[in-house]
Amino acid sequence: MIEETNMNEYRSLLDRLKRNRENVPLELLTTKYQKSYNQLKEKLRSMTKEILQDIVLSNLQIERNHANEKYMEINTAIRESGILVKVSHAVFLQQNADQVLEYANQLREVVHRIVKECEEAI
Repeated sequence: MIEETNMNEYRSLLDRLKRNRENVPLELLTTKYQKSYNQLKEKLRSMTKEILQDIVLSNLQIERNHANEKYMEINTAIRESGILVKVSHAVFLQQNADQVLEYANQLREVVHRIVKECEEAI
């Protein structure tokens, strides 16, 4: 699961993004400070992906002979849920780590429900 130090760093980066957006005009962020601004956004993307994977995939087991089928079903369900769009909004517009965690848990429910349905069908 997510280590507390990683969540503290994540929250700190979200706070930095929020402060930057509140105190620096977007034009300067995308020109004069473009390199550091893009690095910050990329670090947040990367950490958000890690957090989602940690939460969603925790204790998930898929039988090898059903894996490809389940992966396709899971990816479709994730895309159709619209949760990833909400995660992006929570990160880049709201800078809200708690909201990201809530959406990660919603994704976990979607994924684990699909796997459970597969197990019950066997």
